[in-house]
Amino acid sequence: MKNTGYDNVAEFYDQVLGNSDEKIKYVSKKISQYNSSAKSVFELGCGTGNNLLYLSGHYRTSGVDINESMLDIAADKIDRSQLFKGDIREFIQKEKTDVVFCMYDTINHLLLFNDWKKVFRNAFNSLNDKGLFIFDFNTLYKLFLISEISPVVNSFGKSYLIADVKKVSLNVFNWNLKVFEHIISNDFKLHETNIKEASFENIKILDALKKYFRILETADEYGNRISKRSERIFVICRKLN
Repeated sequence: MKNTGYDNVAEFYDQVLGNSDEKIKYVSKKISQYNSSAKSVFELGCGTGNNLLYLSGHYRTSGVDINESMLDIAADKIDRSQLFKGDIREFIQKEKTDVVFCMYDTINHLLLFNDWKKVFRNAFNSLNDKGLFIFDFNTLYKLFLISEISPVVNSFGKSYLIADVKKVSLNVFNWNLKVFEHIISNDFKLHETNIKEASFENIKILDALKKYFRILETADEYGNRISKRSERIFVICRKLN
């Protein structure tokens, strides 16, 4: 949850997300595996800063996000990271870094495939020689699947999140998010927002990457080989010389 559509629900992001340590541990493991000498990492769409907080004990950390509410929360957590307000379609890290990563389907918030390609280009231009780019994305299969079973209800504490996902075009889906914040007794306060996500054919995404990167590894969220039924795909790639 990292774009301006999250203003109404930013304060609940960490509670709704829950424990996401496994995903950032996976990223940390891949950094060690493919670039053991890495000293700096930069996150595209850093949100409330949980990933940077986890990595800040091992690397120089920095991040960019378009949502000021999320950045304010991140700034309260981590004082050793450089945080920038900016659009990942345009932002290039001036001080080149060893690793660029982009997690939790942040890139899915970009609705045009040309904008995905801009992110790939910006990651390339932000990296040191042979630097790593690591990102994940929700697949088209997953977005179709969620739209078929929506709405989905999740509870956190005594509050609730209702996510209703609807297809609005060939590649774009609208997430209507309603947070019912428990106030007292049987009283709840409604926080509502709409956020769009897009995805594209897996092969199209991987082919576009090859202009800038050598793909080292792809896997689903369980570490298995990707398939037509993969719901989330992780990509680890190295900057071309």
